[in-house]
Amino acid sequence: MEKLVITAALVGALTTRQQNPNLPYAPQEIASAAIDAWKAGASMVHLHVREPETGVCVQNVEYFRETIERIRNACDLIINVTTGGAPGISLDGRVGIIPKLSADAAAKPEMASLNCGSLNFGLLSRKKRQFILDDVQMNPWSGMLRFADTMKECGVKPELEVYDSAMIHNAEVLQSLDALVEPLHFSFVMGVLGGIQTTVENLVFLKTSIPQTASWSVCAVGLPIYSVAPAAIAMGGHVRVGLEDCVHISQGVLASGSAQMVEKIARLAGEMGREVATPAEARKLLSL
Repeated sequence: MEKLVITAALVGALTTRQQNPNLPYAPQEIASAAIDAWKAGASMVHLHVREPETGVCVQNVEYFRETIERIRNACDLIINVTTGGAPGISLDGRVGIIPKLSADAAAKPEMASLNCGSLNFGLLSRKKRQFILDDVQMNPWSGMLRFADTMKECGVKPELEVYDSAMIHNAEVLQSLDALVEPLHFSFVMGVLGGIQTTVENLVFLKTSIPQTASWSVCAVGLPIYSVAPAAIAMGGHVRVGLEDCVHISQGVLASGSAQMVEKIARLAGEMGREVATPAEARKLLSL
């Protein structure tokens, strides 16, 4: 079996310091968290950036550039930047960072997320019977094609974000339009309110629905990641963890940072007999 690629998702768009005070905001904090995750066994980092003072998620090219350069000065992590951004950021704002960063060899990402469909995206307080976040993540066909074409032109490999099973077919449509280059790499995002929920049965269904030549990874909202990660490891998939997706390391215990979660997955993989890939090995596995 191929070695395991562990991705660290450090900050995301929605997690707050009220949920976990260890969340990084400033470029130097995000870079430091990335380096810690690398030391713990991560070979890839998925990057969002925030306003350093307010913590608001932005698609700010300079923040990305500083964060990436700080990471690359210290280690060889694969850089995977978001084009999902955050609620309220336009399609132009989301994808615009790719050509801007790619123009600078020191900041050019090797991968970028590409959301493969629109989604009702929510956060629910069941006690209050109230939606804390009530949004639609818009990814129209023309937008997805534009994102894929932009990444192809810039030599950035898309990580195809699948929040529900129909999005696999959407990716296949993009491939039929010569917008994607094989082998494809999918990220199964589970547990989002409005998307496919986190069960091993659903993970098996997603895994068996993609092309056999494709690689894949799983991430999940909250603690259920630790239920599906062993299945992913056993089936030859890869795993993403980090404060973007979950603020706890175990029930009721806040994580000290994304590195602690990476370490937990690496330890679990070791106990299951699957080796963890270095960044250099991950590049070969993902055909970068």
